[in-house]
Amino acid sequence: MAARHLPSHLSGGLRRAVSWARSWQIWSLTDPLRGYLLLVTSLAVLAVALAVAHAPWHVAQFLVFLGLLACGVVAIESTRTIREIHGAIVRDLLPVFYLAIAIILPPVYAFLAPLPLLIYKLRRVPGLVAYRRVFSNATISLAYGSVSVIFHALPGLAGHPLVSGLHALAWSGVVAGCGALAWAINDGLVFIAIKLADPGSRFREMIGNREALTSDLIELSLGTSLALIVAIDPVLMALALPSIVLYRRYLMNAQLVALARIDADTGLLNANTFQREAEVEFYRAVRSDAPLALAKVNIDDFKSMRETVGGVVCDQLRRDIAGMLREQLRDRDLIGCVKGEEFAILLPQTGWVEAKRISERMRDHIAAEPIAIESGTQEGFVFRLTVSIGVAVLNDSERALSELIGAADTALGRARSTGWSKVCVLPDGWAGPQGLS
Repeated sequence: MAARHLPSHLSGGLRRAVSWARSWQIWSLTDPLRGYLLLVTSLAVLAVALAVAHAPWHVAQFLVFLGLLACGVVAIESTRTIREIHGAIVRDLLPVFYLAIAIILPPVYAFLAPLPLLIYKLRRVPGLVAYRRVFSNATISLAYGSVSVIFHALPGLAGHPLVSGLHALAWSGVVAGCGALAWAINDGLVFIAIKLADPGSRFREMIGNREALTSDLIELSLGTSLALIVAIDPVLMALALPSIVLYRRYLMNAQLVALARIDADTGLLNANTFQREAEVEFYRAVRSDAPLALAKVNIDDFKSMRETVGGVVCDQLRRDIAGMLREQLRDRDLIGCVKGEEFAILLPQTGWVEAKRISERMRDHIAAEPIAIESGTQEGFVFRLTVSIGVAVLNDSERALSELIGAADTALGRARSTGWSKVCVLPDGWAGPQGLS
């Protein structure tokens, strides 16, 4: 009733605000994932509010805070225009500055630090999914704010000058321990979200693999070194910044090198790389007389879908289908994106029966999984797609990979000619309808 008596410009603004809030992408998620993301974000907001309300404020500390934030902005700008590969491990190295802030300054600054850098990155870096970045920065705020509270509660560390080599060594060890604890809190909160979104995810594959751990250790080393330098003299942070930026560019350059072999839209092998690596597996199977199968996967009715919903939506659908396919494969299997809506999968040590079982599992998994659109004109819509799969199994008549690929193309054509969501497997000497399912 009260809203009817508001001035028209205020009630109109309120309606626009409510409409804007309802358009947030997070509402398209399902529980319990949506509830978990909102809970963690709310806890971070509460922690920031409490820290701000009870914090002592000093100009000198605030200037150091601004200096470290400025270094973070420089790190963002140094690689802002380099496209990140979908599915790749990405390290923006901002935790290096968060750790220094958590150690050198009171906890309120550690709780606050992710907010301005989040706003800056959302404005300057295109293609970011807002709710994911907000949640990620909420976990960072909780992680580094918590370790800042712990560090400043330890006697003889915070605010004391590094007067001796032994003291500096012990101080650095505690800082490194705090950084490791912040890593554990942050990645633990993130992994819970990943697990809720995809119950089949494993910690080792997502966060605990060798590449991720190596990057985290280097990040921890840089953060500890920066904290030590700033503790000696805050002006020296300007000397540490080039090393951090150069390492960030090195990481991004490694991604650019990987771009030569990876399809950036799906994170799978591109057509040329798949061809080269499949050739190696093919001739290994021929020499050892080992079973080998090759599958061609095509998204059903994809061309008409592109005409209807547009390229942006179809790009997300391709990425999600690629992720679903990869989830169903083994470590030794090769998967590549060979055309816009077509994928190729090489299955080493796989005969007719196993190839059929894997293909049917992939088909059924994709048909059962809804895909929620996260951006573009179809944001909030949910799609259910199907795929047709053609599989060929290596036999004595095939002496080149191109012949096996041709047989898989033939099988795919037969699968598509009988309707959508079908699997056709061509074993040695196959000539009947029993290969279709």
